[in-house]
Amino acid sequence: MLNRFLEWSFQRKADKIQKKTLQIINLAPSEDWIETIVEVHPMRQVFWMTIVQLCVFGSMLLAFWVIHALVN
Repeated sequence: MLNRFLEWSFQRKADKIQKKTLQIINLAPSEDWIETIVEVHPMRQVFWMTIVQLCVFGSMLLAFWVIHALVN
């Protein structure tokens, strides 16, 4: 009985670690974080998604600049 419990416990921990590792490798946010966005006021959603879009756009501009610097 104790062996089954320990196996179940270790398997559960291994599954959580594997899921978290895949999220990190794929650069995917955790599902809990995404679900909290839905619970936030719509104006705050707009604010935070604007910040995210600006960060993505800024990283794109930086990547273009670095690629241009490396090619020339």
